Amino acid sequence: MSLTRMAMAVSAVMLAHQVAGKAVRDALFLEALPVTQLPKMVIFAAVLSVLAVPVYSRLLAWLGPRRLVPLGFAVSAIAHVAEWVWFGAGAVIPIVVYIHIAAFGALLLSGFWSLTSELFDPHSARAQFVRIASAGSLGGIVGGLTLERVGAWASADASLLMLAGLHALCAVGLWPMCESLREPGQAPPPEPLFGRQMLRTSPQVKEIALLVVLGTASAAIVDYLLKSRAATEYSGGHLLQFFAIFYTVVQVATFLFQAVLAGPLQRRLGVGRSVTMLPIGLGVSTVASLLFPTTAVFAMARGTESVLRGSVFRNGYELLFSAMSPQEKRRVKTFLDVACDRAGDALGAGIVQLLLLTGPMFLVNEMLGVVLLMAAVSIWIGERLDSMYLRSIEQRLIDQASADGIMGIGDFGGLTLHSLEVPVVEPPVALEDVRPGHREHVPVQVLLDEPLDLLRQLRTGDRDRVIVALESAPRFEAMHVAQTLQLLAWDDVTAQVRRALERTADRHVGLLIDALLDGATDFAIRRRIPRILISAPSQRTLDGLNLGLSDSRFEVRYQCSRAMDRLLVADPSLRVDAARIFHIVERELSVARPVWNGHRLLDQFESSDAVMFLDDHLRDHANRSLEHVFSLLVTVLPREPIKVAFRVVHSEDPMLRGLALEYLTGVLPETVRTRLWDILDAGVGQSTVAPSSTTALEELLRSQDGLLEQLTRQVTPSVVDAREPADPPPPANPPSGRR
Repeated sequence: MSLTRMAMAVSAVMLAHQVAGKAVRDALFLEALPVTQLPKMVIFAAVLSVLAVPVYSRLLAWLGPRRLVPLGFAVSAIAHVAEWVWFGAGAVIPIVVYIHIAAFGALLLSGFWSLTSELFDPHSARAQFVRIASAGSLGGIVGGLTLERVGAWASADASLLMLAGLHALCAVGLWPMCESLREPGQAPPPEPLFGRQMLRTSPQVKEIALLVVLGTASAAIVDYLLKSRAATEYSGGHLLQFFAIFYTVVQVATFLFQAVLAGPLQRRLGVGRSVTMLPIGLGVSTVASLLFPTTAVFAMARGTESVLRGSVFRNGYELLFSAMSPQEKRRVKTFLDVACDRAGDALGAGIVQLLLLTGPMFLVNEMLGVVLLMAAVSIWIGERLDSMYLRSIEQRLIDQASADGIMGIGDFGGLTLHSLEVPVVEPPVALEDVRPGHREHVPVQVLLDEPLDLLRQLRTGDRDRVIVALESAPRFEAMHVAQTLQLLAWDDVTAQVRRALERTADRHVGLLIDALLDGATDFAIRRRIPRILISAPSQRTLDGLNLGLSDSRFEVRYQCSRAMDRLLVADPSLRVDAARIFHIVERELSVARPVWNGHRLLDQFESSDAVMFLDDHLRDHANRSLEHVFSLLVTVLPREPIKVAFRVVHSEDPMLRGLALEYLTGVLPETVRTRLWDILDAGVGQSTVAPSSTTALEELLRSQDGLLEQLTRQVTPSVVDAREPADPPPPANPPSGRR
């Protein structure tokens, strides 16, 4: 059985106990004590639960959920048996049952979700948590229906044996799951009492804690209004049946909502807005209760809160913890799940108790007004959760990748234009000439003091003369740049041409961009211009490279995206139109799969190119199309996590890969994300190393960029972009010496 199915089975049994336990708890208490004692009981149980949190948190940190959680369910089952044995000893047992279920049941629920969240990476958890919660809702339906029949056919104490059996099944079912859980390493030091240190150091924990307290307090007030009405209308076994039916109907609605709407809503709304659905739904139902204060409407309000809490809220809330490391999760989750949840119960019950002391028994409008105020504050907090969740995913991704050796943080710092300069390939050449009738070699005087002299030397077609001219020219005018650009297609002098153009690029940006964007310019020239433009960082340069992303040839687009990345590293004040970049990314991802996998680079990497987000392995094996897409994304999204995500999607570590996918889910538009997922699901680690025959052909193409490009399309169309038109033929009179 898979981990997901095991978790679904345990969740179903656990929720069956939770639904049945709530009905038993409420029925036994209200049968033995007046409803006015309910707020005091809620406060007492909440205090005990909060006091138990530090102990439970330390046990969870030291033992881990794999040992503690099954043991907790087993102890709970034994306690239910003891309650059944001593049932009938006055009001003591109903109070014990209430404390058992209300105070310590939350610890077990938190422990289960803590264990489950460590089994899945954040990205797969999105889908798995919906399935697990749906199974839990279905189990809750069965538990409620079973309890209703127990209340009709047997005595109330028999329900305690049913609860004992359910928790015993949970304990047994958890052992296989625990065996699959990997230990995160050394346990963190014990947290100070009630997590005060966490609240001081983590704004996210503060926000979640306040959200939990307000949400639970609101639910406690509405819960009191419903139970006070029910206590006046039902008694005995009818009261048990009422609560059993109520909680069963709630579970049916929760299951339907979870199965049909929760998943699509979460994908559409995101984590933060999914959590915000709870206060929104409670606020709307509270307004209805103000207008129509009847038992049915109160049941509707309480049911709405329960349905949203058990479905879309639970899914989003648990995902907030998936971004945390196991150590941090164990340290904070119990504090938030139990201490803050019980504190909310105590706050809500305290408000009810205060109002009961200052006015008549039913202060409906005042209580509901407090609920509306809390819902408004919760909505305000929930709107901020998405950005906090994304930051948590981003930081966890970087930290985890660094810890696992995927990357070093130093990979992303300190890059300057100086570090991107092209090294000298060879020293300048001294020209010599053999004069007729003379055996000795006499140095030739190359006259470069006039612009036309330099132009003549650049047009000689003699490699040595051209190199001397490029290395020795005092300055380049526009006509020299135009001629030098033509030499970029000459492989023998490409390095020297690049150096010469880089020295003057800032004075001739417009000319370089015009050549880049002109489709009639030789492909070999167009694909080499972007790296030259790096030496002229400006908004104008960046805009020109941006326009170059529309070129019909993949390698030109690839070099433009890489150059844009480097310019933004050198000058972060430059700006790129995000909407255009996302549109271009979507277009790149829309090509046919053979074309996507067939993209190749004719110019090989040089040591100076320093592919900044590829390690040695990925430099040879990463898909160039995917690298190009991530180079585009990094121009409009945070650089570090996007670069790490590119590396991590090639990783075999499912947790790291899940973190990367979850981060990308949060920052990419839906249309881009959908197409990227298709690519990633098909496998991103496909080697771009072609077979030997293709490699040989590529080497041939490097020498014959123009003529053989046309032949290539007839022989091996996968070598180049199938969408690209053939380049125009080379000039009729190329410089002599050009290949």
